[in-house]
Amino acid sequence: MGKTLYTYEGLEKLAQIIRTARGHEKVRPFARKVGVSYATIDRLEKGEVLEPEIATLEKLAPHVGYTRDELVAICAGENAPQPVREYKFAEDVIPIVDQLPDREAAKVAQHIITRLVQPKVSLNGVKGEGVSFHLELMSQSDLANLLRAIASRVEKE
Repeated sequence: MGKTLYTYEGLEKLAQIIRTARGHEKVRPFARKVGVSYATIDRLEKGEVLEPEIATLEKLAPHVGYTRDELVAICAGENAPQPVREYKFAEDVIPIVDQLPDREAAKVAQHIITRLVQPKVSLNGVKGEGVSFHLELMSQSDLANLLRAIASRVEKE
């Protein structure tokens, strides 16, 4: 390897991070979502890019659960800084939830639903009335519709 800021170990860690974030999603849709080419994601995952562009790392960051600076540190073989993260917005945690296996993501969804059906939030407009769900009996589209209904109800309150 010629002179570079990055290490093989760091670039392999980046490849692993990208593969984990992509999960079962195909490379092309993931690349489109990130805003880079298919070839860029493919080559990054294979460790063929010896010096990823800062702009590429910046585009990747929100989709892989790291900041641009953390990705640069990882590529350089340094331990990524571990700042205390504050999660205030859904956009802060969605990339993390997207990395979870389906079973674990379902637990997160169930926790959110349980939290949102507490007396402070009511789907039928009557404060204090609870709602129980049998998520295992719901189709994915019904669950998505339920989450949208909860979200719109929360926005109104």
